[in-house]
Amino acid sequence: MRTTLGRVLLGVVLAIALVAAACGGDADPGGGDRNVDPESIPRGGTLRMAGTTDVDFMDPGAMYYTASFLLARGVHRQLLTYPSNPDRDTQRELVADLATDTGTVSEDGLTWMFTLRDGIKYGPALGGEEVEGVTGEEITADDIVYAVERQFNPSVGAGYPFYYEVIEGAQEFADGKAKSISGIETPDDKTLVFKLTERVGDFGFRLSMPAISPVPRAYARKFDKKKDSDYDNHVVASGPYFIAEWSPDERIRLERNPHWAADTDEVREAYVDEVDWKLGFDREVGFEQVRDGDYQLGIDVDPQGPALEQVLNDPDLSDQLINEVSSCTRFIFLNTTVEPFNSLQVRQAVAFAIDRANIKRIFGGPVTGPVATSVIPESLPGGLTPEAFNPFESENMAGDMERAKELMAQGGYPDGYDGEVLMVGASDPPHDRIAESVRADLEELGFTNLTVKTPAFPNNYTQFYQVPSQQVAIGTSPGWCTDFPESSTFIEPVFNGANITPSSTQNYSMLDDPDVNRKIQDALALPLGEERDEMWAELNREITELAAWVPWSWDSETIFHHDDLINPVYIEFFAHVDWPNAGVRQ
Repeated sequence: MRTTLGRVLLGVVLAIALVAAACGGDADPGGGDRNVDPESIPRGGTLRMAGTTDVDFMDPGAMYYTASFLLARGVHRQLLTYPSNPDRDTQRELVADLATDTGTVSEDGLTWMFTLRDGIKYGPALGGEEVEGVTGEEITADDIVYAVERQFNPSVGAGYPFYYEVIEGAQEFADGKAKSISGIETPDDKTLVFKLTERVGDFGFRLSMPAISPVPRAYARKFDKKKDSDYDNHVVASGPYFIAEWSPDERIRLERNPHWAADTDEVREAYVDEVDWKLGFDREVGFEQVRDGDYQLGIDVDPQGPALEQVLNDPDLSDQLINEVSSCTRFIFLNTTVEPFNSLQVRQAVAFAIDRANIKRIFGGPVTGPVATSVIPESLPGGLTPEAFNPFESENMAGDMERAKELMAQGGYPDGYDGEVLMVGASDPPHDRIAESVRADLEELGFTNLTVKTPAFPNNYTQFYQVPSQQVAIGTSPGWCTDFPESSTFIEPVFNGANITPSSTQNYSMLDDPDVNRKIQDALALPLGEERDEMWAELNREITELAAWVPWSWDSETIFHHDDLINPVYIEFFAHVDWPNAGVRQ
């Protein structure tokens, strides 16, 4: 899913251990208790959140950062979604959202049918605008059809249209040869039928993505006709909250959607009346603000270094720290189309040379999770433990420079490489220091002409990693989180050569290996289960050995909240607290 920075995009993993703190009791539920009686959670008040970085988009068709997905949990609804439950296995079982149930699937897996619930209406647009013919009107099947069609509109800048190319007629629509997607039928306003060209076992998960949030065609089309869609500034809510204010990089404020009906939503309790999300904090200052109670929840201001040590050594503060397994991986990517990284041996040399242990120390040490040794987090199906698979093993994972130089020589560079190499990291701490660590390793390996750029997040993604024409040879600050709890999302979006696009590409390494591409398609066709998981494990091994990525972290997500936050349930899909189901102490 999504990209991540400091915590962002969550780069993440671990095992399935729910280590949230516990404090308080039934009569006075404390912030750390995630098993409180729902009746004891107070309704009303304002949830105040502190963060460093903004969302990428407000438009659900374009958003693809973890912070954006987190926002979408309360603003937009999808056909299917995930329940708010502390149990990780339960969280991974899809439940109905806009739909009345999880759908009816034909025996051959090619036809999926859904019925929409009655009474689900649009709320105000961004800024509280009451849109005539939209606000207060019931959501229809065509609103979902248009949401899917927008994924193929270049003006929207969608990040994952490849998930919906399997719908019959989608490619013809994308190529401009058809006015609609023939494989989506709406017999009436309440019925949706998807017809697929091939079986994909995870299609239900794809209908839980923000891109499936309803979009009113007649209203949004005028924004989408622009070169760059402006629906981002006019987005209409379908969830319990609407976007009352958005001052980019400064503030996001949400208010209760007066047209949201609680009896149509079995997932979101929407306890608080408003959400005030302050952006632009320095990480340390943001943490201090949450610690002192000025804000109740930190978004990406988790404590690091001395602050983390302070939290861990204070019994009261440690009860307010959530440390969870997330389904994300942080990595260094190598562009397989740029010299000298078009050589397998050179990429493997870099994989041996990188001191992953040092990067992990910079990032925060063991509390942030283990050093990654393969692409897929070990917590997901298809994930492999370091004991089972570690092709670039070194002592303490601190690098093996001798082996690395041997591979450089085998790749044709016995004296190193003096050509210009563009390396892009990020200026945000600790990513600036991570870039320096990588630079030192590469220079020791023999790279003598490194050009290092460290733009602020998210510009490292939007201006460099996602734009193939930039010819970024090495990226030091990316992270990738699962789009849904299935390993296909760690392989198909980022390693399938068919997904390399001129902009918004997620295949940063430009890997286009025919064998990998074929195996991906074979795995996608399998139903969910053991055989499919083993296929992902095989691809995990093969792709890791190709060294297009040098994975260095399977993060444990660390989230700090104040004791005034009640019922902070961690949800894997959002890699954060399920805030629409949390309350605040009045």
